[in-house]
Amino acid sequence: MADENEQQSACEAGRDEQHCKCRQRRAAAEAAAENASAAQQPAAHHCTCKHDGAAEAGDEQPKHCACKHDAEGHAISTEPHLGYVADLASLIEIQPESTVSRVVMREGGLRVVLFGFDKDQALSEHTAAMPVTIQVLEGKLRVGGEGREVELVPGGVVYLSARLPHTVYAVEPSKMLLSMFDNRG
Repeated sequence: MADENEQQSACEAGRDEQHCKCRQRRAAAEAAAENASAAQQPAAHHCTCKHDGAAEAGDEQPKHCACKHDAEGHAISTEPHLGYVADLASLIEIQPESTVSRVVMREGGLRVVLFGFDKDQALSEHTAAMPVTIQVLEGKLRVGGEGREVELVPGGVVYLSARLPHTVYAVEPSKMLLSMFDNRG
């Protein structure tokens, strides 16, 4: 029990990123703190594997997660599952005269990023190595590519193929959902 308490303390202090049970507790605590203080924290990701991190008989250390993790420690599930993020727009705040972003989901070949743009903020012309979709959660954006521009408001979607040069401009303070589809393997 002392080893488990020491392991939990190490995890809560951020020194043991691989211990799933403690990681889940810390993610839940971070989510609660985020809701309480409305401070921007990294998205709360945790291992979704079926074990609880408990030690088997004869093991001195608790088991570590056996599933795959990406470079940032997010679990990559190999089993069919349902991913869900409630109230996306509440997960990012628009900052004065800034553009901010936050990854909210990584699953297989999908990465979902929220952006918050103040009025007149923009992403200058750039390309993506993979196909993307852009949706507006709040506000109005002007998205340009392939010699044309569209005004994007909630309810619409823009698709951009891989390597298509494009721009994004905030006509008014806006929150944007970017979904990236990595079909490279």
